[in-house]
Amino acid sequence: MIVNKKYIKRHKMGFVYFHWINAVSFFMLLLTALPLYADSFRFLYDTFGAATLQYAHRVFAVIFILNPIIGLVTAHDGIRRLVKEVVSFGRDDIVFNQKFPAELIGKEPEGIPPQSFYNGGEKMNILLQAILWALLVISGAVLWFGDGVVSPVIRTWMIPLHSICAGFGFAAAIGHIYLAVGVNPDSCHGMLDGTVKASYAVKHHGKWVDELVAQSSLTEDEVKKAVEADEPVEDASVQARPV
Repeated sequence: MIVNKKYIKRHKMGFVYFHWINAVSFFMLLLTALPLYADSFRFLYDTFGAATLQYAHRVFAVIFILNPIIGLVTAHDGIRRLVKEVVSFGRDDIVFNQKFPAELIGKEPEGIPPQSFYNGGEKMNILLQAILWALLVISGAVLWFGDGVVSPVIRTWMIPLHSICAGFGFAAAIGHIYLAVGVNPDSCHGMLDGTVKASYAVKHHGKWVDELVAQSSLTEDEVKKAVEADEPVEDASVQARPV
């Protein structure tokens, strides 16, 4: 489980691909729809043609729909873990969400309990993304295939629903990127090759590290050496944490 002396394997590559395919397809769906909402993006119609963007939107919609379905096969371990974590939302996750906002403004929150594979904020984001995915797929499918099949009144309501969900999805994605790049850049490594620094894992997902040790996937000594490989010797704050 220890990789290159200081990293712990967190995600299999199938799950990494699932994550990036979902992200790219969502942003391409957003990009191909922007001319409908803002005149400043009308140049995309002028450059590529309205029909081309509409066709591309549908192609990426199919990818967006199929990705989690295919992921149930290619990334089943990661998705199963994801679902298990979300449904086990508990007191520690609530405390995390109460205290974590301080980190957004550069402060170090105190009293955050050790977090599991996903912390409380990640669990809420996963749940939100799952709900938005379902609403986007349902509303999009009604708009695409519902003409003459679904009531015009219902189809009319699908337009604002689709747009609102896309807006919330975009806002959540920007927040996710900010947290990953600006607040906890070490977390980004997990979505590159599936590994995270042991020092990051101990600090941000201590309960998960304890679980790995209890399962004999790691030993306390391996964790300690991996943390020391990344942290200065004089930094006892991480080393002193009981694993």
